[in-house]
Amino acid sequence: MTDLSAIARERAALATIADAIVAASVDKGLRIEVACPTSHLAVADHLAQALHARGRVCRCRAAGSEPGEAGSPAGERRQPGVVVITGGPAAGTGRDVLRVDVRVTGAPAQDGGDPDIVLDYQDPDGPMIRYLAPHLSTGARSA
Repeated sequence: MTDLSAIARERAALATIADAIVAASVDKGLRIEVACPTSHLAVADHLAQALHARGRVCRCRAAGSEPGEAGSPAGERRQPGVVVITGGPAAGTGRDVLRVDVRVTGAPAQDGGDPDIVLDYQDPDGPMIRYLAPHLSTGARSA
């Protein structure tokens, strides 16, 4: 049986993340990479739903499922445990696209870079935001 308080904590954390992304992405496209263990792949879908609820039209897909897309090298293979959420102009690059790297605890590092958001599912009290990059945290409420 699923713990309803854990679901509520997850939704609160995802609401905070979605609020931060929406505030930081005004007049921009989105490219959000969510790296997570396969047991938590639904996190990306829940985040996309939270973005939709805030008026950001976006879609979820497996990383590398559309070779040649902006930001994805042609012939890139699908990376297990990585889901991409995109929204806004597909051809946008540079300043007109907000790029966010979300890492769920236990996921391998992608491209060796530091994530913009770290979501911890290993805490005994439930899902918690361990890190939210300063460029996203302006105006975001706390979970």
